[in-house]
Amino acid sequence: MDYAEAVEKAPPGWRHFGIHDVARLPDDVRTRELSRIPSGEPDDRVVRALFWTLVYHLEPERWDELARYEPIHPAVIEALPLDVEMALDVGAGSGRLTRHLVDRSREVVAVEPSRGLRAILSRRLPTVRVLDGWADALPLDEGSCHLTTACGALGPEPAILAELRRVTAPGGWMALINPEQPEWFAAHGWRRMTAPPVPVPPHPRWIDEFFGPPEPPRDLLTMQVGG
Repeated sequence: MDYAEAVEKAPPGWRHFGIHDVARLPDDVRTRELSRIPSGEPDDRVVRALFWTLVYHLEPERWDELARYEPIHPAVIEALPLDVEMALDVGAGSGRLTRHLVDRSREVVAVEPSRGLRAILSRRLPTVRVLDGWADALPLDEGSCHLTTACGALGPEPAILAELRRVTAPGGWMALINPEQPEWFAAHGWRRMTAPPVPVPPHPRWIDEFFGPPEPPRDLLTMQVGG
């Protein structure tokens, strides 16, 4: 999402952070994120815009706890291809989607820029190859993946979509779960499946107070890469 939208949609927990926390981000992350913020913005708007970045990189355990109570809809998982040679999870976080790919693929690679989330994922899924990287510069060879996925992490940015297509083998599939602007994808040839809502699992009250009410992912957009 763009800067103004990120400010507007910041969850209540943004007040947990201050502008001093931005300085605590890894240098490359801070440089990357600040480059999209207009100069002269008030500190509170900067913090609001960077809420998710601050969570991912400074308090990854919070994200992991939220992901426990936002499981991906079973119908979405069932709709993913089976018996895949190599699957990729982009922006894998702590492995909410990755763990399902292990059951459907002979090899799984997870790309995640947060060191803390990579550590959680590696401990939880030791057979997965976990790489540091960003969605617009994936550290993988062209056509190396037969199923390229992401959950709740991507939107229709041209550089990202070009990377997803670049690393996906001809005949392979790109599958995005709860992407930003799903209507855009549906209007540009992606097949959309929306599963019916399910009850949110019982969860600690702090999650609502910090992140807002959990919303288990249930929207799937897929496209097969031509030969």
